[in-house]
Amino acid sequence: MSRIHEALKKAEEEKSPTRSAPGAGPLDFAGDVAEPSPLGTLYPQMPGGAPTPEFCLGLEELRGRCAKPGWKMNPDYDVFSAKQTSFPCAEQFRTLRARLYRLREKNPIRILLVTSTLPGEGKTFVALNLALAITRQHERGALLIDADLRASRLHVRMGAPSAPGLSDYLNGRADEFSVLQADAKADLFLIPAGRFVPNPAELLANGLLKGLLDRVSPLFDWVILDAPPVLAVSDAGVLAGLCDGVIVVVRAGATAHDLVQTTLQEFRGKNLLGVVLNRAEREANYGAYSYGYGVDTK
Repeated sequence: MSRIHEALKKAEEEKSPTRSAPGAGPLDFAGDVAEPSPLGTLYPQMPGGAPTPEFCLGLEELRGRCAKPGWKMNPDYDVFSAKQTSFPCAEQFRTLRARLYRLREKNPIRILLVTSTLPGEGKTFVALNLALAITRQHERGALLIDADLRASRLHVRMGAPSAPGLSDYLNGRADEFSVLQADAKADLFLIPAGRFVPNPAELLANGLLKGLLDRVSPLFDWVILDAPPVLAVSDAGVLAGLCDGVIVVVRAGATAHDLVQTTLQEFRGKNLLGVVLNRAEREANYGAYSYGYGVDTK
């Protein structure tokens, strides 16, 4: 049995119940998964910041009001692309999708954080393809947010403009409609990372992101944040407090078990949903973790 599985198994045995899925085990999925202008708010708010439900936009109206730059998705990172031949990998993402919906039956989970221990484990790949799996269902909308303001990758994988984006919104230089991008066909939306900023941790914690998530999350079936690696910077811990659940991506056979344990400890007792084992091999024995495929390294 691999060292990484031993570490994950031990961490799961020690894991205390989480806010999002008390009593549930890990996802055990192995896939390769300044105020903005008032004119830009998605819908008016009542005193105290609560949304006014009767003024909520529908998904189609939102699509009509945000940017549609015409993404050029890189087929190497889209497991559902016609150019991809990895059917088992696409099926693994459908499995991950189904398990998330099952967790939702027990607890309200809508805003999901995807992170990893170190760079290069495939968190962006997992976040992107999970969103694609969700939007392949009928009338299921997903919003991807590139919250990795230090080393953004989502816009590159999707062939999308990088700005204006999240950093511009958090700086008060853009409103919601300015930073939102939409696919012209599927119910997939994107907020890219935006322009480089020297103070990403402070921006993510300034309170504006929470307000943005409160306003946009009712419009989507899932909101998925691609976060920086846990051990590299403090951003993921800050972002986790704004999300309903956390998925940690671990690259099989590459990440030291003690580092994985440290990462899981970061979210233990909070909202850890489970682990996605990335780039697993068919022949390897991962115990409860079934095999999967992957091509990404970022």
